[in-house]
Amino acid sequence: MSSRWEAGIAEDCKNKRQQILEAAYIVFSRKGYHRATVDEIIALADTGKGTVYNYFNNKEQLFYTLIKEISEPFEAKLEAVVADKEPPVVKIKTLIRLFLEFYTKNADLWRVMMHEVRGFGSEGYSRFKEEQREKYRERFRETIGCIDKVLQEAIACGDIKPCDTAQVSLGLFSVIVAMVFQKLVDPDLAVTAEKIAGVFLYGIARQQA
Repeated sequence: MSSRWEAGIAEDCKNKRQQILEAAYIVFSRKGYHRATVDEIIALADTGKGTVYNYFNNKEQLFYTLIKEISEPFEAKLEAVVADKEPPVVKIKTLIRLFLEFYTKNADLWRVMMHEVRGFGSEGYSRFKEEQREKYRERFRETIGCIDKVLQEAIACGDIKPCDTAQVSLGLFSVIVAMVFQKLVDPDLAVTAEKIAGVFLYGIARQQA
């Protein structure tokens, strides 16, 4: 009886925490980091202030936890592609599609986060301290690093010519994010992924005769 009761309490806590994170997702996405308030998140989650602070110390920790928990399944998919036995060029195309899917789904929240990390908050600067911004940058480095690894593999296989894979990875990432934020992505994400991969891998110049 006791263990069943404890399991029920644990499940209720898990659900309440998830409600808070879901409310935070909506509020941060709509209002940005600075204009969003914990009180708004509390109201939308239909919970009390004490409950929120049982799980999160402050607004920034809540924001980072939200980013982290949304990112982790995406990062796991990227790592699985890197470890796959598919040819590197195929993996590059798959990575592009995964990035498009993730950033299309989470565009509003990630736009907010990117502005804060770059120091372009809604008031012209970020209130995040440097060590706070570094946490978010580290997540970017990890995700972009997956592209880097596959590019290095492609060079080793002779599929692409030698290049600065760190710079090229960042360039490809920037193109993907720009396409999403400018709403230039086809409803069929595979179509846009194929277009980006085609330009990225083969260019737009006519082949020499």
